[in-house]
Amino acid sequence: MSQKKIENEYDYLVARAEAETNKAREILVEARSRNDYYQEKIAAKLVDFCEAEEKSIRLFAEAKLYYPDLGDLIEKRWPHFRAFGDEARLQLGEIEHGAN
Repeated sequence: MSQKKIENEYDYLVARAEAETNKAREILVEARSRNDYYQEKIAAKLVDFCEAEEKSIRLFAEAKLYYPDLGDLIEKRWPHFRAFGDEARLQLGEIEHGAN
């Protein structure tokens, strides 16, 4: 995950998205090492998807933290972003309680 300190659910969301993108890149490297064109193509598409998802999560997190009206608008227009935030809040709470 990200080297930045996780201070809230939005930091957690971004860090998790970064980790998923990095894992997809590892899968792509592995597919290339096997010289399997089909698997490499699939892995490259997975990387593309993860990068796009990471970018949208970063933009959402920025909106919620610095432009709350925009963040609320995004959640109304795309409800799954609210679900991302709710899930991150729960998971981060579990992590914090487990550390105490």
